[in-house]
Amino acid sequence: MLMRTVTRTGGILFAAVLAVVLTGCSGGTSAVPTATATRTVTATPTAVAESPSPSSTPTPTCGPSSGAEAAAQPIADLPLPAGLEDAKWDAANADTSGYEACAPLSWVTVSVELATGSSPVAILLFHDGRYLGTATKEQYGFVPDISRTDPSTIAVTYHYAKPDETTADASGRTNATFRWDDAAGRVVMTGQTPPEG
Repeated sequence: MLMRTVTRTGGILFAAVLAVVLTGCSGGTSAVPTATATRTVTATPTAVAESPSPSSTPTPTCGPSSGAEAAAQPIADLPLPAGLEDAKWDAANADTSGYEACAPLSWVTVSVELATGSSPVAILLFHDGRYLGTATKEQYGFVPDISRTDPSTIAVTYHYAKPDETTADASGRTNATFRWDDAAGRVVMTGQTPPEG
């Protein structure tokens, strides 16, 4: 009786709505097992189990906490100065007090075994605990005075014997500054090193 009172356009509309409702009921049941959401829910617990949350948290990248550990391999690989090829760097007595694992620039000094007051001293430089190399290509005699002027900069006072001075009376001094330049990604040196010879 209701179908007779509906116009032809209304009947088509009613039939379309009825078809959608019926298709949704039957189609929805068959689509659920193959839905992507079902697979994602199943895969998520496995991914969490394989990747614990602590490893996914970003942490600062710093070197070893110990200066001795950070300098061990660089000292082992450090070439000896000309004329001292039979000597050995004294890693056991390296001064690691200037090393900081997360500092933009830090240092470790090392001399040769059985060093005298004028024996060569290497200044090893580190950025965030990663070894960069020595402060200078040549390793100068006498223990330098090194201090931090800011987190990225160190000041070095080199000592040397002037002409006609003995090593015990060495009065020569030069000053150099080493600064980590973030933009350049390297250490920049200003100042002077001891004179050659």
